[in-house]
Amino acid sequence: MKKTYLLFLVILLLSVSFVNSFSQSPPSAWPTFSMTVKNIVSTPFASRDSILTFDVYLLQTNYGQPGVDPFEFCCAQYNWYFNKNIFQNPSVGNLVLTNLGNQTDLPQALRPPTFQVDSVNNWGGTNGLLKTSGNLPNSSINYFISPNYPGTKVLKMKLTTNGNMWNCVPFNLKFKLGAAPNTFLAYFVPNSPGPDSANPQYAQSLLDTVSNQYIVEDEWYCLPVEMESFVSKINGKNVELEWTTATETNNQCFDIERSVSNSDEWIKLGTVQGCGTTTEPRNYKFNDRGLNTGHYTYRLKQIDFNGTENYHELIGEVIVGVPTSYALSQNYPNPFNPTTKIDYELPYDGKVSILLYDISGREVAKLVNEVKTAGYYTAQFNGANLSSGTYFYRIIADGDGQKFVATKKMVLLK
Repeated sequence: MKKTYLLFLVILLLSVSFVNSFSQSPPSAWPTFSMTVKNIVSTPFASRDSILTFDVYLLQTNYGQPGVDPFEFCCAQYNWYFNKNIFQNPSVGNLVLTNLGNQTDLPQALRPPTFQVDSVNNWGGTNGLLKTSGNLPNSSINYFISPNYPGTKVLKMKLTTNGNMWNCVPFNLKFKLGAAPNTFLAYFVPNSPGPDSANPQYAQSLLDTVSNQYIVEDEWYCLPVEMESFVSKINGKNVELEWTTATETNNQCFDIERSVSNSDEWIKLGTVQGCGTTTEPRNYKFNDRGLNTGHYTYRLKQIDFNGTENYHELIGEVIVGVPTSYALSQNYPNPFNPTTKIDYELPYDGKVSILLYDISGREVAKLVNEVKTAGYYTAQFNGANLSSGTYFYRIIADGDGQKFVATKKMVLLK
């Protein structure tokens, strides 16, 4: 009888210990957070789907306070209302919400698996609904939310439409909060990270709008610049861009960007200052010089004084063709120290050599010696190993039965 009692007591104590190991921290010890939408950027295209993107950051706001555990990310689903009247033609129905997963901080297993946009159902007035599905809780990853501003980027969202242009109305993006399952979930870790068997964890739903904040920064409205025209002119290997605005509001500047056609990589070429706020038409120009033969696309990144960015894309691609005749340009700069450039043009494919000679006629360098396709080229030369003086460079090009020979003088001054 005594042995039976002792066994029962041991089992009871173990049961209490087991239950306590999974017990939840009191609400005062729960981590709190802010979830913020930042960097709303619209990209309206006239020739293809327009794009609107925004980032979602999660920040632990009571890190380091007594009894507060680190904020280990478990899983989440996100819901936003938005003004569906931003679309030029809402009846088209091609409204797609996607997650740019490689532009977030979360590991792959913690990203929502599906995304949905509903602009047809009535969620109250003109509201549409953006929605991501929830992950299954996963405590084995041990991924923690940052307590340092602005926090951890948990999502970069992209909303596209084939309506082509956004309407000039507020986006009105805001978090949709409500009862489960429309909640945000996370793990709170009462012990150091490790396998569940050694360090029990529990999932806790968070939807406290008193302790936690859901913020949308930099609300997007209509474009601050009304574009009247954006065109290009081609002169040999140079492209001149011209654009005219009908009105401008708070317009700081335009960044000019270029991409090789069928590529998503853009490079900044330069900046043209805007005119602030004006109701009068304004004309702008920018020259892109020295291009190689090829197909290019251009866009303007318009930036207002509070940092909001909007894009205007040139309709159609710019084609820089092949020259109509051979040409060899004077090097620039000239005189030079120690580097200079030489432009040349080839109307046909063929063998090309550009040789450098000193004043006595002795060959001192080969700048080019290869077969090239027709196009515009620039040879670069560094004369660091040569003495100051006068030199001559000669081109010999053969193509399509024609031979081109030309010689010019350059001066190296050290």
